[in-house]
Amino acid sequence: GVERQEFMVLRILRLFRGLFGSVETRLIREFSGRRAELERAYFELCSATGKPRGLRWDRCDWLQEAVLLRERDTGGWWLLRGVNLSFQAIEGGDMEDVAAVGLLRDACAVYVYTATGWRPSGRTLFNMDTVRAAGQLAETHEQKRVFRVEG
Repeated sequence: GVERQEFMVLRILRLFRGLFGSVETRLIREFSGRRAELERAYFELCSATGKPRGLRWDRCDWLQEAVLLRERDTGGWWLLRGVNLSFQAIEGGDMEDVAAVGLLRDACAVYVYTATGWRPSGRTLFNMDTVRAAGQLAETHEQKRVFRVEG
């Protein structure tokens, strides 16, 4: 009867939600599953850029907070991951005598989703946590999910 039909409709809706409604969940799971590899790739890529000028990347402490964003124009996916970075001055460089060089800096590692999955973009948003960074990008990116990366 009617109850059986309602039950079937609810089952079908639950199935569709599982297939189509959890793109964000799938993207977060994929990122989390490759977390260690993606952390390493970010550090290697960014430390090889020579930025910030006069500094050598020393350490990257990964924070749990992350934000999943969707680019408004292209529909592309971005992920911001909180980090604390520390640097060392390059000997003989401009920053050698700057006392603040060794201080920990709040920043966000920026990842993008491509046809082959998540990869570091090579960008770092300095002096802000993930919430502030998402706010700075709000004009061009829609915030989809704030979450914690475990591990």
